[in-house]
Amino acid sequence: MKYDLLIENVKIVCGDSLVDGDIGVVDGRIAMIGLSSPDTHGDLEIDGRGLIALPGLIDSHVHFRDPGLTHKEDFESGSMSAAAGGVTLVFDMPNTVPTITNVSRLKDKIRGVSSKSYVDFGLYGGASGANIDGINALSKAGVIGFKTYMVGPPTQDSPEYEGIVSVNEVDLLKTMEATSKTGVVHTVHAEDGELVYFFSERLRASGRLDPAAHYDSRPNMVEALAVERAIAFAERTGVRLHLVHVSTREALEHVRRAKTRGVRVTCETCPQYLLLTKGDLERFGAYAKFNPPPRGQEDVSSLVAGLKDGGVDILVTDHAPHTRDEKEAGRTSIWNAPSGTPGVETRLPIVLTMAQAWGLNYTDVARLCSRSVAKIFGLGSRKGSLLVGFDADIVLVDPYAEYTLKASELHTKAWETFLFDGMKVRGRVMYTILRGRVVYQHGVGFTGKPAGRFIPGPMFMGE
Repeated sequence: MKYDLLIENVKIVCGDSLVDGDIGVVDGRIAMIGLSSPDTHGDLEIDGRGLIALPGLIDSHVHFRDPGLTHKEDFESGSMSAAAGGVTLVFDMPNTVPTITNVSRLKDKIRGVSSKSYVDFGLYGGASGANIDGINALSKAGVIGFKTYMVGPPTQDSPEYEGIVSVNEVDLLKTMEATSKTGVVHTVHAEDGELVYFFSERLRASGRLDPAAHYDSRPNMVEALAVERAIAFAERTGVRLHLVHVSTREALEHVRRAKTRGVRVTCETCPQYLLLTKGDLERFGAYAKFNPPPRGQEDVSSLVAGLKDGGVDILVTDHAPHTRDEKEAGRTSIWNAPSGTPGVETRLPIVLTMAQAWGLNYTDVARLCSRSVAKIFGLGSRKGSLLVGFDADIVLVDPYAEYTLKASELHTKAWETFLFDGMKVRGRVMYTILRGRVVYQHGVGFTGKPAGRFIPGPMFMGE
């Protein structure tokens, strides 16, 4: 038998099992998992001895800032960072300039970034009362999901939030009624916008400029109340609700109770909510400013428990890069710095390093970072698992390699703002394989031109 790619002698994460064997790839899809015969060959052969094959990671929450904000990141730098981190598919958020709130802008973005991406990509459409009439068309044009912010930006006319904010409850309910009719997942940034504004203005008036003021402007109740409201609206409309970057024990309890009632709700968290607490705002200052803010140890423990028992469905990054100068503006006043931190390149080594402490194994990592992501967003029949017939999106990891994360070695434009510089980790990406093609190899780098493809959502109707 002849394969385009043959990976031999590797430990393979297949569903909930870890098996020894080989992987054969033909025409970009997995054609064989098992033990190959002596006369089996590949046009390219990789000896996977000592390595673990995981499904290519999917990061359903990245901000690659393209178009309009490319001084922070663009699709080339962001996707290179993804590929170097074992990520083969990203879903990019719509808060760019312009925001992706209609089909024309969506098509312009697809054309603009397709030639830049080293990994496959899906795109979100923004959803609010401002574009309700265009939501159905966006679903048919291939958005992977919709995104709504329940809290506005500090500057209310920020162009990257135009048309994607629903602070008003009636506006959010009407928006969910519209998205529910499409069958597309509706992702929501759940923080109570009115309370955030109230707390922020009161803290400013009192003269608070310190980093901890960011946490105090967004206490746990701000997220918990917004999550409870979003779930209530999802229960009424039947929309497929996905809550991004859940950070609090209270919010996760709302999600758990909703699931037991049969509400179609899922949620995610991110490494920064598992590794940092609110005290780190004082240590890192504006570099640890992200929304929602880092929380308390009780919240961290609750999220870790959710990773193990399914309360938390997926583990993604909310990769949200900013320049060093932008973050440094928060040194004199935390209000002056933007919120967000990079992370798409380092999720896998961080998770592998923390897996034992968090009670996770390799199959849990694959579930949280690949399989469940694909399932939630309607791609579970071709992405997110190492199974015959699936796209050959594979990351080969040396689980024993120990090294130190260095910001200067990252591929994101925002490397100077990386929070975990100097962290000792265990588990190195050796090969990232996209549809059977090696796109990144440790020690070699990127092995060709960008070959990522636009992956439309399940309601795509074509041209």
